[in-house]
Order: sequence, then C-alpha cells, then structure tokens
Amino acid sequence: MKHTVVIPLYNKEAYIYDTIRSLAFQEKKPSEIIVVDDCSTDLSLVCLKEALSFFAPQFLKTNIQIIALDENLGSGNARNVGIEHATGELISFLDADASYTPSSLREIGELMEDNTIDFLVFGILVMPSNYYLPNIKSFKNELTFLSNGLFLIPNALRTISSSDFSRGFGSNVVIRKKYLKKVRYETNVSLYQDIVFWYQVLKNIGKDARIALLNKACVEVQEVEERLPKMSFATWKEVQVPITIKRYNKSSDQYDKQLMGVLSQKWFRYAMKHLPSWRQKTLFVLSHSAILIKNYFYFKKRNN
Repeated sequence: MKHTVVIPLYNKEAYIYDTIRSLAFQEKKPSEIIVVDDCSTDLSLVCLKEALSFFAPQFLKTNIQIIALDENLGSGNARNVGIEHATGELISFLDADASYTPSSLREIGELMEDNTIDFLVFGILVMPSNYYLPNIKSFKNELTFLSNGLFLIPNALRTISSSDFSRGFGSNVVIRKKYLKKVRYETNVSLYQDIVFWYQVLKNIGKDARIALLNKACVEVQEVEERLPKMSFATWKEVQVPITIKRYNKSSDQYDKQLMGVLSQKWFRYAMKHLPSWRQKTLFVLSHSAILIKNYFYFKKRNN
C-alpha cells in the first residue's frame, strides 16, 4: 500500500534534519513525503532542503513535495493542505520535531494490510524522559488481542476517553485516506487540536471500520508540555475554552460527555499552570465552575 507522510513545518530548524533522517532510514520508505511549511521565519526550509539533498539516495523511489505557504495559518491548516495533496492509500502526520523508529512504516503497513486495519494508533516514546504512552492497563479489558502487541479497539469512542489513552499527538496515527474525505482540521483551534480532529474522524468513520492499537513505540516525540501552545495570560478571560467543550456542552451523547470530562481536566491543569496569580486562578475556577463540576462528574463516571 502506498503510504503518504505529511509533515507540517514551522520554525523547527533544530529538529527537521532528524525527522527527515528517520524517514530516510526506514526499512520500508514512504511512497510520498509532503512537507508543508507554514511560513517559517527561521531556517527551517533551508535545513529541510539540505536534509533532503543529503539523503537523496535513500529517497530515489519516494515522491517528495515541498509546499511553502505564503501565510502562517497554523499546523491544522498545514495538515489540511497535506491531505489535499496526498495520493497514498495510507496517510500519517509526522510532526517536524518527531521521528519514526526504523521499522515503523514497514510494520505498520504489514499489520494494517494483513489484519484489514483502517485506523491504527501506535505507541509513543516521549523524549528525553523515555516515558511511554499509552498505559493500557486501565483499559486493556476494552481491547481485543490480535497478535504481537496489536489490539482491536471495538468501541473506540469509549476507549479514547480513558485518561491513560494517548491523545493530543498528531504523529501516532495512520489511517486509510478514504476516511478523511469529510473531515479536516479546524484552523481556529489552538488547544487540543489533534484531539478535536481525531475524535471527529472516529465519529464519522462508520461501524464497519476496524480500529486498532499497536502497543509498541513507533515514534519518538518531545515532552508533552513542549507541544502545547506556549502562552502567558494576564487574566483568566484569555484562557480559551476548548472547542470540544463548547460544542458538546449540551450534548446528551455518552461519548461526547466522556471526552469533555477528560478535556476539562487537561484544560483546568493548563489554566493553573499558565495563569499568573492565585487570584486569576480562583476567578477562572469560579467563572467556569458549572462546566468544570459537570465535566468532572463525567470524568469520574468514565473512570469508575
């Protein structure tokens, strides 16, 4: 199966060489690499082209596209552009500061073909702490063992709302492109953009699709905190309410509620970390108390 890897690139001059090198030394090379530069202001494009030139012998059978955007519209828009240009049957997004392990694309392709998998989530090694995600112990009873660390996820909308599931990364999913026809990244979202996108994909993917988890580190990424938007807020009013919470606040759907429960916990911790004073933190809690309390109930109910 042809596999397209889409790389959204913005100001990652220190990392993009290693990302390209990880693709150059794959046991099975991707059929196509699409790098979408989101109007970088550093030397990311220069470093990218140098890396591609250096590893050109490894990419003789790989179609490579570099798309340089004229305006910085965020990683979601860059990924959308990549989707539109992708020609592979399989598509994955590799962040420009992440790297695949050497056997990843070969193993992923073989497992998806042999087991008719449509949507595959795989393990992440968080660097430099060497922390592995996901911790499947708390939701292993929701999985169906297939072989060699591969598990079918019969009820993905439930399982992804486990607090131990690996969410919020763009680089640990491979999907058949046909399931992305109706779904795109929302470009007005800064917090938890990948969670919003993949949840929408799963809600639209259809009951016949086979969704699986490979419990093996196939990608290395930077520390979780480093991948959230670096923001400094003057007041609690500046902390954005996650779009998923806005969208599903009045929903009666069980899975929408479960996801809101998890996101509210992440949102609360994010606000407590980035607000400048206890006064602003207290005002945040008081102002959003109704949402936080309701969603905490959903969180506890899901994890009991």
